[in-house]
Amino acid sequence: MGGDLSRRIRAVAEARGVTPCQALFAVFLASLAEARMLNQATANFLAKTAAPRLYDYLDAMGLLPEPGGDAERDVEALLRAVNEALGVGPRLVVEKAGEGVVEVGLGGDGCRYCPKAVGLAEIPWTACPFPRLLEGLLRRHGVEARAVPHEGGGLVEKREGLCWIRLRVGS
Repeated sequence: MGGDLSRRIRAVAEARGVTPCQALFAVFLASLAEARMLNQATANFLAKTAAPRLYDYLDAMGLLPEPGGDAERDVEALLRAVNEALGVGPRLVVEKAGEGVVEVGLGGDGCRYCPKAVGLAEIPWTACPFPRLLEGLLRRHGVEARAVPHEGGGLVEKREGLCWIRLRVGS
């Protein structure tokens, strides 16, 4: 492997604390990008399809909280448990952003799954699986949730070193 590439990968892995499993996921997505099969729609499909099965695994492993019946608390508790279980990034912020809407800040400059930063996909667009994955995990947890676009139209908005996802919670 070339010296510059090796140094770049080592720097990313060390700065973000990437595990081999997280690297595998990111480079799989990057490989799809290289084959011109990855875009945000593909990431959405993969995440939406995988969410119920991933939920069942995390639940069977005892990594998820019991639903408590309070949607606001259930959202934050589940998202914290998922971030902890998957090691998405070192920070998670959950903020109320209006009636029935929460904004979730995660990953970002510390994301360990990013197909661009970790997987080295050379794509000009986003291909983040987390908006639809979080939506699907919350639904499987009994919380009606839907990822909604930011004002710029995308499901992910990078700011303050995090990737922000807007979720409409409730009916």
